[in-house]
Amino acid sequence: MKTTLLSFSLVAIILTISLDAFAQPAPGGGVSPVITEIMYNPPEAGNDTLEFIEILNPSLTVTINMTGYSFSSGITYTFPDGFVLGTGEYVIVSGDSVIFEDAYGVPAFEWAGATSSLSNSGEGLALRNASNTVVDTVFFDDAVAWPSEADGDGYSLTLCDPTSDNNLPESWTLSENATGILIDGSEIFADPNAASTCTLTGINDNEAISTVVYPNPTEGAFSMKFEAFENNGTLRVFNSVGQVVYTETIATGTSTLNINADLKSGFYILSLENDKSIERHNLVVK
Repeated sequence: MKTTLLSFSLVAIILTISLDAFAQPAPGGGVSPVITEIMYNPPEAGNDTLEFIEILNPSLTVTINMTGYSFSSGITYTFPDGFVLGTGEYVIVSGDSVIFEDAYGVPAFEWAGATSSLSNSGEGLALRNASNTVVDTVFFDDAVAWPSEADGDGYSLTLCDPTSDNNLPESWTLSENATGILIDGSEIFADPNAASTCTLTGINDNEAISTVVYPNPTEGAFSMKFEAFENNGTLRVFNSVGQVVYTETIATGTSTLNINADLKSGFYILSLENDKSIERHNLVVK
């Protein structure tokens, strides 16, 4: 029987950032946990038992009571009653807690479903608190600005700087920590339950999209301004559970969008995409 063990570049939205406010602001000004590492396709045949998601409490002074916190997109998991994430501490949720601990020597919780796994082509992860409010989201991918070696070559995606926006692909890179774990001839590079070993290279300035989003928060309609696209692009709007609720094609030369998508109150991710980069921004609809 398996046992379960205890143990967020370019920013278009103006945020007030304190020492304890990171990738996405916590409801009521509190501290939010941050998704800092993702192993979504280890080089395993069959079920990917070494998949995992790492979460950090970025505060050095405030603990986070994770009772009732849950993933509502990507995986299915709810943290148990009484689990507290200490200051500066990490917690792991994995595909198979027993195999994970045997391999890494690190304790982990286990998400629901023995055969469930993260999408190898990328997907949205949404972490909610006990009040069902989204406290962190990451839409990872295996294409464009995201490092493709994380898709089956043995590398985890790591957030080098936990104060950066973890919805931007340029905030992520590949782990450089060789674990010595060999799977089908490929070594695993990952840093579960530890600060990331990585070198952030980002993207070239001439490949970046420079954007502002306003008003934000909004009562519905909003605008976006950015550098004129050299080629066609796309705007996709995701709701808090990773569903695409609005799509608009951006023609070559476009630099402004005025959008009234009839969005309901809530938290959204705006994904501005062209053939060189993907840039994601937070939007709050009141």
